[in-house]
Amino acid sequence: MSAARPVLVAGALLALACGRGGEPGEEPVAEVGDETITVEELAEYMKRTGRGANREAVRTAVDNLVDLHLVEMRARARHRPTPSESLQMREWQEILLINQFREDVVWEDVQVDEAKLRAWYEENVGEERKVRHILLRIPPTAPEEEKARARALADSLHRAIEDGADMAELARQHSEDPGSAQQGGLLGWAGRGSWVEPFEEAAYATPAGELAPVVESQFGYHVLRVEDTRRRSFEDLRDEIEQQVMMPERGEAEQAYVTTLMENSGVEFFEENVDRFIALVRADPQEEPTGEQRELPLATYRGGEITLGELWTVYRSLPEANKRAIARLDQAGMIQALSTLVQQRLLLDRAKEADVALDSTRQSQLEERIDQLYVEAYLREAARAQLDVPDSLVRSYYDEHAEFYRGQPFDEVREQIRTVLQTQRMQSMQDPDAQMKLVEAVADSQAGEVEVTIHEDAFDDVLEVLAGKYAEEGTEPPTERPQAPAAAAPPAAAAPGTSTPPPAGAGGETDATNP
Repeated sequence: MSAARPVLVAGALLALACGRGGEPGEEPVAEVGDETITVEELAEYMKRTGRGANREAVRTAVDNLVDLHLVEMRARARHRPTPSESLQMREWQEILLINQFREDVVWEDVQVDEAKLRAWYEENVGEERKVRHILLRIPPTAPEEEKARARALADSLHRAIEDGADMAELARQHSEDPGSAQQGGLLGWAGRGSWVEPFEEAAYATPAGELAPVVESQFGYHVLRVEDTRRRSFEDLRDEIEQQVMMPERGEAEQAYVTTLMENSGVEFFEENVDRFIALVRADPQEEPTGEQRELPLATYRGGEITLGELWTVYRSLPEANKRAIARLDQAGMIQALSTLVQQRLLLDRAKEADVALDSTRQSQLEERIDQLYVEAYLREAARAQLDVPDSLVRSYYDEHAEFYRGQPFDEVREQIRTVLQTQRMQSMQDPDAQMKLVEAVADSQAGEVEVTIHEDAFDDVLEVLAGKYAEEGTEPPTERPQAPAAAAPPAAAAPGTSTPPPAGAGGETDATNP
């Protein structure tokens, strides 16, 4: 693996990197065991993670993807899904299957009217502009002298560009718009309604290739140049317009289908049992339902039922915010939620009866999400192992800061110190560097177990595809990858009757070695 690695938040990286990009037959840029990383996949990953466009950036990116494929292999080999994770994976598959059924069966007779598509195009698709700008930020409360200095600098930059200075380079040096400065101030293609009013007025009043007068907005002063204009053709946008126009018609078709399905399925709700479920989720503290309560039906329909115990299992697997939302539902709200669940069950049954199968896109989406679940769960386990703080480190910390603890016996403060050290370790592991280090450690621990081949002769192909992606969007690759901010120092727990203890020395750092 390459020694040069960017600072990345592992969770976000996993979501991007564990996918299956590229078309079948795309040229490989790396092989990790039986898996292939294609030119298209790597270019898409580089685009989404905001990397530069040079061979060094390609090398760093391919190293990251190789590491993450290795982690995925280790995770699948060693992580055993919890019941909650297994339920989640099953639900993902069922949701995708229902969506496939909607597309294949429920919406089958929804036809698109060509005239309506063209009318929508004429009404909604206007001219787009690609603009490059330099922003000099001025707070609304800034004194007049500060505003005058900023305006003078804006005028100076404007004159320099008129005289032939490189606007992209000036943007990198002076622009205070973090989203575009590293791309030489290029904002890419956008239509009306995308920018604040003074900026937009100037952009649409200026011919392509020319500088607008300096513009003042609530953000400060803008020096802007219109790089190009276009109006995308109906043919280019036809699929997107079709989706937009058909959306309400598909909604009507689905509502009619579901209404008929529910009416013909003999759905019945048991209000008394629904109230018992509500009482359970609102109880403080919550108690598990008894065996008899678990068998109580909340809703029945022809071919199945939803019991209190079944819904409780789903409820217990939800994030805390979702649980709180459910606890606020009254009887009518809970029955409405049950009705939605019954609809999903009935649609799923119909999908299975029709032998509906996931298409390649949805199958890929399912595999991506499952891969991400495995990897994130495995990395959490690997990180958790590093939170074990032995007594020797606790004692070292106590001895180093004995004056702070004012003669309190070690046994009285041992667990408090251990908590402090664990908290500081946990916080340090949220730093992107530490997360990437953990990913690398898991990958490096498989050295020799999995064959890895990297094709450097494909790096130029990656750069060509990447350049095409930026050109299509109307933007430019950043000159360097933006660095994530360092994690803030955590507040440490204090011993009773004392101020906050000093930062950890021994035990404050973490090592991600051979998880």
